[in-house]
Amino acid sequence: MKNELRCIFCILIIFLLCSIASSYSQEVNQSIKLSLEDCVSLALKSNLDISIQRINPQIQDAILATAKSRFDPSITFGPSISRTEEPPSAPGLTKEDARTSDTESISLGISDPIITGGHYGISFNSNRSGSNLSSQTFNPAYRSGLGLTFTQPLLEGFGLELNRSAIVIARNNQDISLLSLKARLIRTLSDVQRAYWDLVFAIENLKVQEFAIEQANNLLKLNLKLMELGKASKSDILQAQVAVASREADVIAAKDAIQDAEERLKLITNIIQDESQWNISITPTDQPVIENIDIDLGEGIAAALEKRTEYVQSLLDIKNSDIKIKQSKNKTLPILDLEGTFDLNGLGGDFGEPLSQVGKFDYKRWYLGLALRIPLGEKSSKAELKINQLEKEQKLLTLKNLEQQIIGEVRGAIRQTETDEKRIEATDAAQKLAKEALLTEEEKYKVGLSSSYQLLQFQAGLAAATVNYLRTVIDYRKSVISLDQALGVTLEKLNIEIGE
Repeated sequence: MKNELRCIFCILIIFLLCSIASSYSQEVNQSIKLSLEDCVSLALKSNLDISIQRINPQIQDAILATAKSRFDPSITFGPSISRTEEPPSAPGLTKEDARTSDTESISLGISDPIITGGHYGISFNSNRSGSNLSSQTFNPAYRSGLGLTFTQPLLEGFGLELNRSAIVIARNNQDISLLSLKARLIRTLSDVQRAYWDLVFAIENLKVQEFAIEQANNLLKLNLKLMELGKASKSDILQAQVAVASREADVIAAKDAIQDAEERLKLITNIIQDESQWNISITPTDQPVIENIDIDLGEGIAAALEKRTEYVQSLLDIKNSDIKIKQSKNKTLPILDLEGTFDLNGLGGDFGEPLSQVGKFDYKRWYLGLALRIPLGEKSSKAELKINQLEKEQKLLTLKNLEQQIIGEVRGAIRQTETDEKRIEATDAAQKLAKEALLTEEEKYKVGLSSSYQLLQFQAGLAAATVNYLRTVIDYRKSVISLDQALGVTLEKLNIEIGE
């Protein structure tokens, strides 16, 4: 029994140690490596703003289907049965002399709107009626009829273009919703790229700050040894200690900047679905690349006006305004309708006889006429026309303003990219010179021709020059992102296509 308890106890201890080791391993390895392409894919899949915007095209699809359904035919079917009892029409008659009649009928019809604004309908009806009166020729009597009705507006409501306007507007709105989705994708994925490069800079900046504190610590150790030999003063020690403390603060700030950059990237990609995983760190695998960009200003502006989603949206919106103006103008016209009917009728003592008469076109009735209706007051339609004309004028001004903004953005983005290219050359040269200056100062310090203060200044100068170079490179990458956004080619550069 004791041996069994010992075995159980040993198993529990082993299980507990394995659990602790597994937990420790998870905590230590809470890091994921992501490329820029990975982050873009994650945002496409999980970003909530994109997910919300994706629903709008589906809504517009349903609205377009509703607009098209206006011209869908409809079928009517109506069986019925009725009984009528009338009191006697002469004095002295009893209730038994009352007139009674029974009717059973059935009707079937189809109605179909026409794209020109009118509509037609075809209907068939048949009924059987019986009465207790002997004076009725057929008892029971069978009646059948086949009818055609037709109505076509000639003024208000007439025309293919006018009656298709709701469908055209719905299609334009469908395109606008896809453009809005594209605009959201461009904004979000541009922000993803900026957040990624901000994280890259924050990590590289930490490396620079850690190297700077390592330099200060090395100088402090060296000064302590030199002080023992009588070759360094207490002031040299204090200056090195001040530098170490100051650079420790820089390291703390750099680490905090990494966490901020990581959280921005996590939020925009929506990579973290569980709050308990927010402490997972992200390790970027891509490094910024310097590419030579040569864009002609005129060609860039022309491309932007062709591809920028908001500009194309404005053009479509103006097209919708043109359609609405035509609709409003049509509403100011009088109502003049062409109306026509054609009926075939049959009557007999059995079910087949009236059907035979209808089939032989024996008994016909037709009508053709015009119906004119002139509203006495058309203030509402004229006011609607005025509103639509003013809205179009407003949209044209908005389009012109947007065009100027796009031109300004393209010019600014090209200029900023060119400026950042020059900054990279300048900061790279400054970084190399700072390295050489530091090496020279270190040699002078070794032979006693420089002070701790001067050496620390040169170390700080190298750190600042390195950070400036890194910042300039990241600024350049972000300027390229802004240029792609200004030109409207962000999705093309990322090889992303929007399906219909």
